[in-house]
Amino acid sequence: MRSWVAAAAAAVVLMVAGAVMPAEASGMSSGSAASSAFDAHLTRAPYLTDLVGLHVAVNFATDQSGQSANVTVGAVTGGGCTPNQSVPASRRTVTVGTVSEYQWTSEVTLPSPGTYCYRAYLGNTDLLAGVSSPQFTTQQQPGDTTPFSFDVMGDWGSVDATGQNPGQAAVMQQIAASNARFLVTVGDNGYPNGSQINYGDLQQSGANTSAVFGPQFWTVPGLTTPIFTAAGNHGLSGVAHTDITTWTQNTAVAESGGRYQDDVYCCVNGTRSTHYASEWYAFTAGNARFYVLDAAWGDTNAGDATPYAADAAAHWAPGDPEYEWLLADLAAHPTQLKFAFFHYPLYVDNPSEASDTYLSGPNNLEGLLAGYGVQMVFNGHAHLYERNLPSAVGMPVTYVTGGGGGTPEPVGPCTALDAYAVGWSPTKLRGSACGAASPPTSASDVYHFLKVTVSGSQVTVAPTNSLGQTFDVQTYQFNVPVDTWIDSGPPPATASSSATFTFHASSAGATFACTLDGGAASTCTSPVNYTGLASGTHTFTVAATDDGVPDPSAASQTWSVDSSPPTAPTALTASAPSASEVDLAWSASTDDVGVTGYRIYRDGSLVGTVRAPDTTYADDTAQPATDYTYTVTAVDAVGNESPTSDPVTVTTPQPTVPLFADGFESGNLSAWNSTGGLSVEGVVVHSGAYAAEGNTTNGATYAKKTLPSTYPDAYAAVSFNVLSQSAQVNLLRLRTASGASLGYVFVSSTGRLGVLTDATKTTTTSGLFVSPGWHSLQLRLAVDSAPGTPTGVVQVWLDGTLVDALSNTATDTGSTPVGAMQIGETQTGRSYDVVFDDAAFATNRLGTP
Repeated sequence: MRSWVAAAAAAVVLMVAGAVMPAEASGMSSGSAASSAFDAHLTRAPYLTDLVGLHVAVNFATDQSGQSANVTVGAVTGGGCTPNQSVPASRRTVTVGTVSEYQWTSEVTLPSPGTYCYRAYLGNTDLLAGVSSPQFTTQQQPGDTTPFSFDVMGDWGSVDATGQNPGQAAVMQQIAASNARFLVTVGDNGYPNGSQINYGDLQQSGANTSAVFGPQFWTVPGLTTPIFTAAGNHGLSGVAHTDITTWTQNTAVAESGGRYQDDVYCCVNGTRSTHYASEWYAFTAGNARFYVLDAAWGDTNAGDATPYAADAAAHWAPGDPEYEWLLADLAAHPTQLKFAFFHYPLYVDNPSEASDTYLSGPNNLEGLLAGYGVQMVFNGHAHLYERNLPSAVGMPVTYVTGGGGGTPEPVGPCTALDAYAVGWSPTKLRGSACGAASPPTSASDVYHFLKVTVSGSQVTVAPTNSLGQTFDVQTYQFNVPVDTWIDSGPPPATASSSATFTFHASSAGATFACTLDGGAASTCTSPVNYTGLASGTHTFTVAATDDGVPDPSAASQTWSVDSSPPTAPTALTASAPSASEVDLAWSASTDDVGVTGYRIYRDGSLVGTVRAPDTTYADDTAQPATDYTYTVTAVDAVGNESPTSDPVTVTTPQPTVPLFADGFESGNLSAWNSTGGLSVEGVVVHSGAYAAEGNTTNGATYAKKTLPSTYPDAYAAVSFNVLSQSAQVNLLRLRTASGASLGYVFVSSTGRLGVLTDATKTTTTSGLFVSPGWHSLQLRLAVDSAPGTPTGVVQVWLDGTLVDALSNTATDTGSTPVGAMQIGETQTGRSYDVVFDDAAFATNRLGTP
């Protein structure tokens, strides 16, 4: 690998404050509220994640007494705040020890930067009860050079045999008081295994229990301090990945093109094939780019070398997905401050957790980071504090901050790079130190976090121990190229022939050069205005220059001026495949800039839209035996609408009469040939007075129906409501007359809808999350026209809408026709609670009940 050192930005230490001093005074946040003030249904206090741009995720957990939840949010104005924007929460089932709970997440998009308050509800129950509405501030917006702070913590989520950890609890109190915008961890976010019981809840306690969500731990700062987490070696393996499902980072991962999922790793350095979480992403705050990386490996899967070597081979060799992603993102952000966070330490003086020589040095990860201007690296793994000097000119400053709550460890033997380090031996009850530090007198001096303040290109790191005392405070001035930001401009498409742009630079004394559509650059100041723009696509570019050095990556914005509507769609056709559906198709329109979508009108009223380039639409709101007239128009990005297409008229058929139907209104399961584990109840129903429930900890809840004949093209339908689940729930299956399975639809353990086709043993899981409540499901299975040929059909509809990801009109389904249908599942060993209603079978598409 090439050396990456030459392009690194240099850092100069301006000030060293080695003396211990009191931390900045601050009132405690509302996170310090006693858990007794919460509503009894709350099992994990609300906590914030994924603070990116104007987005934040609000997470919490409850018992399973309610089936819906939401968060209300409001802006803080004049010192007061009333949460009035309601955002629904999605849920998943988690099992904490032996207790089944609902984990809820509300993805909140805020209207503008500022400070907001919120509350969480289960149904109509205010879960915060006696706790005042917690407040948080939106992420520092990209390009905003106003000073801001963030915290860093590692190796936490640990309790003793009685469920206590006073040092960790004290750190949590100090984080809550730090007034940081957010916190980033450096891995090991729960001991010993990072499991659901290790994370715990507000009610349970004991050995290895509730070390994260116990009332004295993350409950305290989590209400107001958003968190980003890096992976550690504890909790990395398995397929459930509590860290991924708990610390939701959907927006950060999506916007940075990162990865946050289960993957199979095989088989570097002789390691065995195993499931590990892949967790890497980046986000921007102000003028800084934050890299949360995956540098960890399972301790018991070293193969022929060491876990350090396996991690480096699997994650950090050219060609590895994480390496290639990081390389591309670093190159795409050349002018920002950059911070990296990962678990294994580049440099540390510790007898049990050594420096990672596979990552350190100019030809490894350290050199890659330095070569693309990463100024600071934060690591964990060793349970101590250590600040290291750059390993060479141009290399980043590195910190080890592993004092969040794990058992403290000693420091030493000391090396030349170690500028300041403190550790503690819990067996010898003795402190140790390196560099300019003095040995601590208690473990309280080693439990700590870092408060990092960014002010332009100046960064101050203030380590803060569990007593609230700061130590080894350092301020750095980094040489970062000037960066340019466009603050406002025209929308992506507009009918206006004029455009105004405002912009700024990361340096107050910068000058600017502006360019329109690749023309000659000219000196400009913000705002700049252009008039008389022709229809078409335009690009505005602005670059700042500071001290004679130009921005290497000028800011630009492309937009379109469009004053003409598209042409009318042509060749519109309509067909009615069922009594409740009309399918439309047409030929595409054209536009001088571009068609963005189509509007569908039925009898003169708008019934739907599609995005270009789609030129089909399924109207599933039609009524049986009814005449309809349809027209279609095209629209462009500005909203210009074309003339209407020629009309087309269609008549829907009479409704399909099912060959079998049962809504359980008999009060029993007598309509089915064989059943097991289902009970007819009248509390949770879709229609009528009764439904069939399968509430089990051992699966085997089903009903089978032998059909009147056999059918090469079959449609089965059922309404369902998954009340809870900790495993996959199989919903609807079609079988041959002899009982062989042909295919079935399921909800995965992660709440996604999926289908399995038995002929090919192919399982497909969609990205469609099945929300709480009742849903209508329909499965079509048409067998092959000739054995072994991909001429069969599998189609899945949820709530009347075709699920494209689960549907295939040219697949191998076998040649034996359908002779039976089944709701539920005969398989044992699964825990779930599901209710069925309105089951039916036909040879044509059934309407949505």
